[in-house]
Amino acid sequence: RATGYELSFILTAYHRALANADTSTAVELLAPHAVILESGGSETRAEYLSHHLPADIAFAAAVPSERALVHLSVQGALAWAASTSATRGSFRGRNVDSLGAELIVFE
Repeated sequence: RATGYELSFILTAYHRALANADTSTAVELLAPHAVILESGGSETRAEYLSHHLPADIAFAAAVPSERALVHLSVQGALAWAASTSATRGSFRGRNVDSLGAELIVFE
């Protein structure tokens, strides 16, 4: 059973892997049965890895984000973390000024 500190570390490690273009670590941190929800769509882990992950890495490596953990809860074998982010910079010649929210469920 993981502690809140360990889960926060995993969450930070995943986003750090994206920002550092560390594909192998990002892939390692996603569960085999992960489901990724984004922009009104749903992707399996395989779908995400085949086309969306490279785009997420390119974006995260180019545009810095500030993240804040809003809530972390551990209940038995499950846990979830809610966080917010502010992303500001430039990507492919376009200005980026975006606020985001994320929910990650750990097993």
